[in-house]
Amino acid sequence: MSGARFQDLFCERFRCSGAEYEKQAFRRCLFWHTRLLAPALRLVRPSLFDWDMKFIRYLGAATDWQEAKTDVNNFHVLNDGKPSFWREALRLRVSGRKATKLAKQLFSEALARGAGNGNGHVSH
Repeated sequence: MSGARFQDLFCERFRCSGAEYEKQAFRRCLFWHTRLLAPALRLVRPSLFDWDMKFIRYLGAATDWQEAKTDVNNFHVLNDGKPSFWREALRLRVSGRKATKLAKQLFSEALARGAGNGNGHVSH
């Protein structure tokens, strides 16, 4: 466990404030084509990304890779359980795969930093 929240690691890496976390993480985890459309879609249909923003908030609170993975799995279950044309066919949503890759990278780096400076983690 790194001890730091995903949100803190994200903000450190991408040099954003805690207040900017949701907007920045949302944008980074969107499918590339959705990045262009999301601002306009949020104006026309604000609730379209409610699940995504909730997921980003939960992910931000994760303090280790296992918690982050659980959040991603829950997000997948939600998407599978309530399919919609917008979210599935057009992929107008956050990418669980992008979020997974980012979380794994940030928590791995935090763990390596902790092991490297004697914070209780030992590599075998």
